[in-house]
Amino acid sequence: MFDNRLSLAVAFSLIIFILFAIIGVFSLAQNEEMAETLIQTLQNEMFAFVADDNPLVLAGKLFFNNLEASVLLFIGGATLGLLTIFILMTNGVIIGFVLSYASEKTGYLPILASIIPHGILEIPAFLIAAGLGFLLSESLWTEFKGQGDAAIDAKTLGRKFIVIVIPLLAFAAFIEAFITPQIIDLVLQGV
Repeated sequence: MFDNRLSLAVAFSLIIFILFAIIGVFSLAQNEEMAETLIQTLQNEMFAFVADDNPLVLAGKLFFNNLEASVLLFIGGATLGLLTIFILMTNGVIIGFVLSYASEKTGYLPILASIIPHGILEIPAFLIAAGLGFLLSESLWTEFKGQGDAAIDAKTLGRKFIVIVIPLLAFAAFIEAFITPQIIDLVLQGV
């Protein structure tokens, strides 16, 4: 299910993501005012997203939000990978920016507690979806050159998406809604 080509595509996705996360970290240092504006916007959107929901409803919202992003990463391959790259770049910058900002305000422990429990599944799911998108792009290019069959490859890649990415996202959403808040509370209480 996870072959060498997919491993390389996921590694390529990870490199793009990390590179732009680093850019996000350094962009914070360049413009503190922009940082405050971006953080306030993200907080407002996140608060509206999670407000007044029980954990089961929140898990559903998180799952479908992350599924949408993952589908875009995957089908972004149909744009010769340009959409996939753009999404990885944008999310990398935002993640780097937010992590840097938040760690300055609260320290690393609360940030790690809020990301690691579900992030160990969610981030790989995004990177695998992006890797599948790059393989879709490669397949379309190969067919354009008169070799291969992109439709057959897309079907195989779609199966991998369903078997690998969707379960990772479902478990991550459950953890993020039910377990991560408990861990954050423990960390903030100093337990």
